[in-house]
Parts: sequence; C-alpha cells; structure tokens
Amino acid sequence: MTSVSPRLPAAVLWDFDGTILDTEPAWMASEIAYVASHSAVWILDDARGYIGASWRTLGNALGQRIAEETGTTGLDPWDIYQSVSAGVVDQVRAGQAPLRPGALELLDALGAAAVPCALVSSSPESLLRAGVAALGIPDPFEALIAGPMVEHGKPAPDCYLLAAATLQVPIGQCVVLEDSPTGCEAGQRSGALVIGIPSVAPLPSVAGQLRRDSLVGLTVADLAAMVRAHGAHSAHKEDSQ
Repeated sequence: MTSVSPRLPAAVLWDFDGTILDTEPAWMASEIAYVASHSAVWILDDARGYIGASWRTLGNALGQRIAEETGTTGLDPWDIYQSVSAGVVDQVRAGQAPLRPGALELLDALGAAAVPCALVSSSPESLLRAGVAALGIPDPFEALIAGPMVEHGKPAPDCYLLAAATLQVPIGQCVVLEDSPTGCEAGQRSGALVIGIPSVAPLPSVAGQLRRDSLVGLTVADLAAMVRAHGAHSAHKEDSQ
C-alpha cells in the first residue's frame, strides 16, 4: 500500500460526467438524437433515468425503446453506446460542456497537497481523454478507470475498487465525488466516503452519504476531516457488531 498521511484522504476518486464537466445535457441530447435517427422517441425524462448508467444498461434501454416503437431488433448495445458516446465526445471537443463550479480549484488544491486523484466513470476512455484535455491543465489524474474496464458498472462498486487498487490505497480512506444516485451507490458500496454534488438528477438523502450543493469552497482540509469522521464511524459500527 502507498504510504499516505493520516491527515489527508488516501485519494480522491472523481466521477466525470456532471461532476467535473457538465456533460449530462450532452448525453441526453446524443441519446435523443440517436433514438430519433431510428424513428423512435426518447425524451429528457427517459434520459434522466439513466444518468450514470453503465454502457450495457444504457445500450439495452435505447435498443429496447427502438424495438418497441419500430419493431427493429438486433441492435447491439455496445454499438449503440459507442454511437451515443461519440456524439458526446464531439460536444466536449467543441467546448459545449462547461466545467462544474469548483472542480478545477479542488483539483489544483489536491495536486498541491500531493493527494492522488483518479477519474472513475461509466463513460468510455475516449470521452474521458477528451474531458481531461478540455481542462486545460496538465493531467491531474494518476489513474483513469473507464466504464468498459470493469465487468459490472455502477451501481456496482467495481470501478471504485479498481481505482483504489490501481493507486494502491485503502478504499476506506478514499473520497468519492459523484453527481448521480447510481454513482453515489457505487461509491458507498465500495466502502469509500461519498460526497454527492447533484447536477441534473436530484440526489435522495441516504444514510452514510454526504451532500453539497457544489464543489465551490470545498478544501483539502474539509476532505481530511470528513475522512477522519468516516473512519471513526466505520470503526464504531464494526465494534458494535
């Protein structure tokens, strides 16, 4: 295991879509356009239900909608997902996905404090690379975990567990930053401390998860205090069992 200061998080594991860049509207638009190209209908309310979903879940859902409305079957979920995500990549490269408030400042502060960061997303690597390039700073992430890299996508914890293993840090001392209910569930199931920052989809109140309106004003010292409290709470739960 990598040696880390007990005063700091072992690592911060960042979701991408809606947490670092405001790509959720781009995803929705690309999904709607793809389904429309097959003479079917997919609306914003449909898209909101799949924020943070794995490639397989989203691809299956879009394929099922097309099949139900047009009778066209046999569309491959991976091919669907690739087509939709390509549309999102185009929008990111065109500068149509703004930074989420406070994200860049927190990334800078974590870098200055030598806290390792990983980018952990349901999205494909092509989109994550485009997103990192759009930040306009040297790559701040020591690991990049794309959705297709794990067998079970969010809300399964696999991607966050893989990120911690890649960084060689204990997951229980990591902070997960997420914007979707699906991602928050994945983070919590991994054993990390989860901070939810809602973007498009509202976040329900869930025991053991923290909530903030935005990343603005969140400091490394804040994260360290939260991790210490999380560790103390986890230890208390284990002692009481």
